[in-house]
Amino acid sequence: MSRAAGLSASRQLGGAAARSRRHWPDASRRTGAPRRPPRRMNRPLLRLALAGLRAHAVRVVLTGFAVVVAVGFLAGTLVYGDTARAAFYTDLARSARNVDVLVEPEHGLLTPATLQRVRAVEGVAAADGRVVAWLGVLDRNGKLVTSREHIGYALSVPTESALAPYDVAAGRLPTAAGEVALDRATVAGAGFVPGGPVTVLDRAGAPHRMRLVGTLDLGVNRLFGGSTVAALTSADLGTLTATVDYAQVVVRATDGTDPTRLRSRIAEAVGPGASTLSGAALRDRLARQAAKYVDGFLAVLLGFGLVSLTVSAFVIYNTFAMLGAQRVRELSLLRCVGASRRQVGVAVLLEAGVLGLLASLGGLLASLLVGYGLIRGRELVASDIPLHAPVVRWPTVAVALGFGVLVTVLAALVPAVEASRVPPLAALRARDAVEAGPGPGRPRRARIAVAAGLVGTGVLAVLVGLPLAFPGLPLVLGGGMVAFLGAVVAAPLLVPRAVRLVGWLPARIFGPVVRLAVANARRNPRRAAATSTALTIGVALMAMFSVLLATAREQAGRELTENFPVDFVLDRVRTDGSPTAVRGPLPPGVAQLLRPDPAFGTVAEIRLAEVRLAEVRLAGSPLDARIRVWAVPPEQLHGVIRPEVTAGSLAGLAPGTVAVSRQLAADRGVGVGDRIALGLGPPGPLTVVAVYDDTPVDGAALVSWSSFVAAYGPGEPDRLLVDLAPGVSTAAGRQALDAALADQPAVRVRGLADQADALSRTLDELLGIFAALLGMSVLVAVLGIGNTLALSVFERRRESATIRALGVSRRQLAAMLLTEAALAGAVGALGGIALGLGLGWTAAMGLISSYGHGLPAVPVGQLALCAALAAGAAVLASLLPARRAARAPIVSTLADEG
Repeated sequence: MSRAAGLSASRQLGGAAARSRRHWPDASRRTGAPRRPPRRMNRPLLRLALAGLRAHAVRVVLTGFAVVVAVGFLAGTLVYGDTARAAFYTDLARSARNVDVLVEPEHGLLTPATLQRVRAVEGVAAADGRVVAWLGVLDRNGKLVTSREHIGYALSVPTESALAPYDVAAGRLPTAAGEVALDRATVAGAGFVPGGPVTVLDRAGAPHRMRLVGTLDLGVNRLFGGSTVAALTSADLGTLTATVDYAQVVVRATDGTDPTRLRSRIAEAVGPGASTLSGAALRDRLARQAAKYVDGFLAVLLGFGLVSLTVSAFVIYNTFAMLGAQRVRELSLLRCVGASRRQVGVAVLLEAGVLGLLASLGGLLASLLVGYGLIRGRELVASDIPLHAPVVRWPTVAVALGFGVLVTVLAALVPAVEASRVPPLAALRARDAVEAGPGPGRPRRARIAVAAGLVGTGVLAVLVGLPLAFPGLPLVLGGGMVAFLGAVVAAPLLVPRAVRLVGWLPARIFGPVVRLAVANARRNPRRAAATSTALTIGVALMAMFSVLLATAREQAGRELTENFPVDFVLDRVRTDGSPTAVRGPLPPGVAQLLRPDPAFGTVAEIRLAEVRLAEVRLAGSPLDARIRVWAVPPEQLHGVIRPEVTAGSLAGLAPGTVAVSRQLAADRGVGVGDRIALGLGPPGPLTVVAVYDDTPVDGAALVSWSSFVAAYGPGEPDRLLVDLAPGVSTAAGRQALDAALADQPAVRVRGLADQADALSRTLDELLGIFAALLGMSVLVAVLGIGNTLALSVFERRRESATIRALGVSRRQLAAMLLTEAALAGAVGALGGIALGLGLGWTAAMGLISSYGHGLPAVPVGQLALCAALAAGAAVLASLLPARRAARAPIVSTLADEG
């Protein structure tokens, strides 16, 4: 605060104190009357707080911006959630448009007779049956269009346009056989043109050529999982899908009919086997579905928002602690003119409250941009979100203002208490006092004891949770966070030593300027600790997620290599969507088509069947009695096709014998030489000759080819395992497969490279999401470093001018200040890397013990890049304060008594 501002505030508070001095506190001391604070002191305290903020506006602007960023992210998360829910609900509600009653089957489908009974009910203005069946669509290259390995859907054309679950974006709906309307995403993605040909597959996988007459607008309706959707006439639906029954019957009531009474009459008409739902209840269900698409991601965002607020609390604490140290003379003058300790502390807290309120209002405005950015960012890695105006509800406003003000006031509580302890005689002391670090006395011993207790508790929790594997993961992470709190308590003792260690080599290389920077960075231990700890939090979480995702990538890749030892697996796409349908065998002749090609070294035929074993209960829970039995011709059971045997030998696999998986052997308690009944017919129970582990087939029991044929008869294979010939690349093998299967659109090809690429994309997306979300907390921490340096520059302006007067150039002074920022950033980043690496390693070990083997992976390159970016960002945030300090005139600065 300037001298004029300080004297003005002092006069305001001092005048009020003088007017009430007769009553408090001196009068009470003389007469023994009870102390009573004057009521008229509240407004002067508020004016004092506002005057303090005006006087230190430049110093607190970065602090306010840190609160704006943290509150903006937290409130923006809530805006995102409310907007996305409203958008999804509006989009999903089109399927309930004009629907007063919905009829659904409890099992199976609804028959046309049910629709006729509904139409005959009094009060029904219109009723329409909705047919939903599976339907495959080929793109212009003859490839089956799939979404997450699922083919598309066929929907009926509504008999009542008002009850249509979709809109027509272009063209019209089919009215004659051979016509089709497709959803807009499929038309754009496959390159179809209006009036052009479209090839679809019937339930047997046979192609049929149709004409595109319209484009459907489904919005982002996730009821069909993003799959292709085609509208067909009733005749084509029956021909292609053999489905004439309804998944739903929707009803529109006549004017003046009560929907609740109409629902009761319809329920009575349809009888048992069908359930009815009012239109209002249907819309409530759609609202819950809309929330389902949002709530999971929202919970993650809220967690990261709270992390940002926690980081901002360190920045706020540091700012008010430094402002309190700089305002010793001002605060002591207030004490001299009659202000009590309580009034001084309340004035500081009022400053924090006003700052928190103003910054929270700014964060609330910023939340609109943050919410919009989160919606657009989510579209990059998940489903699209329909366009919708931003939704800001009153709980969002309350949370933004409440959290912003509360965090700011709590963070300023300790500095306020310290400010209230400033004695009046401090006005006569020197201005540039240096904050003392934790001394060797009782406070230091207490800090060490508390830190040791927290770290010990955290380590104990980690050691207890690690043997529990995945169930113990919360204990491991919770113990890590408790240990981190212990490190925070010990930070004033650790950070100065870390600064000296990090700065030792640069000081030896670059000389006095860096040595001064190291000394300045260590002179205020608590300040240095708060500055570095703020950055440590974000970097630690980033490092932890990097280790976990790198470990997941390595473990999943290892599992893929072990359980997917062949280059390609071929099976049939499911084109029959009936409830009892299973994936059928491959079309005839596919194996014979591939074997002559020299690109393929192995083409093994696999047959699969599902059998039901006797029910067994393990630990009180029944085991799944259904398992898969598989067989392969004996001449093909070699190389990568042969499973990894852990006990016994496959040499004895013959009729009457079986090899079982390790999991089935453990569940059923069988081993080599035991007998197990698989229900394959004569000769009855089979003798176990081998136990195997990793296999390219998800079958639990391997029987001889002759036994399988005897039980199920001859037939086409259910899968083909294809391994490339030596010297043939994966890309060349894929081209050969595509060429050979050009006329087989119902054959699905899966490759190890495809699986690995999909896994890599998913993990990269997750890493990008975590990096972006944690970037908010890192940004707040970096702003805190810049703010700390700016306040430190102001605090040491006479000291800097003295150094300049002794011969240090402007460039050297700026370099010294930037080195201070770099040291703070480096210590914070390295501490975060160490903490995150420890947490990530222990959590990964818990996961590996349950789901994998080996050791966690450490992404050294990512961690190094993260540390370099954090330290570099700290330097960038400090460029302006360093430049300002270097350009300050020497004479006028030395003459300023601040």
